[in-house]
Amino acid sequence: MAGTRLMWSCPVCSQSLSADIAGYCCPDNHRYDRAREGYTNLLLANQKRRPDPGDNADMLLARRAFLEAGWYLPLVEELVAQLARRAPGQLLDLGCGEGYYLAQMSDQLPGWHLAGVDISRIGIRMAAKRGQWAEWAVASSKRIPVSDRSIDALVSIFAPVDVSELQRVLRPGGCVLQVAPGPEHLYELKAEIYSEPRLHPVPEALSGFTVSEQVAVQFPMVFKDPASLSGLLSMTPLAYRLDAAKRAQLLARRTFTVQADFWVRVLELNHDA
Repeated sequence: MAGTRLMWSCPVCSQSLSADIAGYCCPDNHRYDRAREGYTNLLLANQKRRPDPGDNADMLLARRAFLEAGWYLPLVEELVAQLARRAPGQLLDLGCGEGYYLAQMSDQLPGWHLAGVDISRIGIRMAAKRGQWAEWAVASSKRIPVSDRSIDALVSIFAPVDVSELQRVLRPGGCVLQVAPGPEHLYELKAEIYSEPRLHPVPEALSGFTVSEQVAVQFPMVFKDPASLSGLLSMTPLAYRLDAAKRAQLLARRTFTVQADFWVRVLELNHDA
């Protein structure tokens, strides 16, 4: 991992944080200790809607097992290809979860400095245990704790974003690499749940940004064992729409094919934004 370390900012006063052996501190002496796993909590209590926000342990463990099995590898390859075309710099994954995508990028994007934030403390703890080749922080995407114009590339995979924050933290010439569901993403699962399943809508435009490239990443996933299909169900909100009997019936099938369908969009900041 090359380059200077990411300049975190204080979530209380927005001043730059300086690192020491225990964690980070700002000029006004607001202190944030580093957990033993290697991450820092930069999420203030008043930024939480509940005591432990974000995905829970069951969803994160299911996601880790599913992703580590390589089911979304074509998506990873497209993300890496997009970033490899750009000069290395500071890359921040917004809503990084348990860190799978950054782990893949760390092996294939030499020279980039990687960091990940997520509102889930459980997710960041899991991510930090992967290693300290990236910086990890519990934080809100609505108030990203980094300095103005300090990021060269932001990655957002199915994560909510705040447009004004994206504009604030991106350097001139930087980009947002956004992943959104394509029209037929997981359509076969939706057909098992809804009497009239709907296609996903086209992703909305982000104010102040121009879509410089939009790539459709589509591939079938053929499940022949219940464990992998169960993992997919457990990591998506669709799981809450399936009752126990319907879930058991679905997992009992010998094979089940599900379409993966993603939009990968490269968003460039407009000069007047």
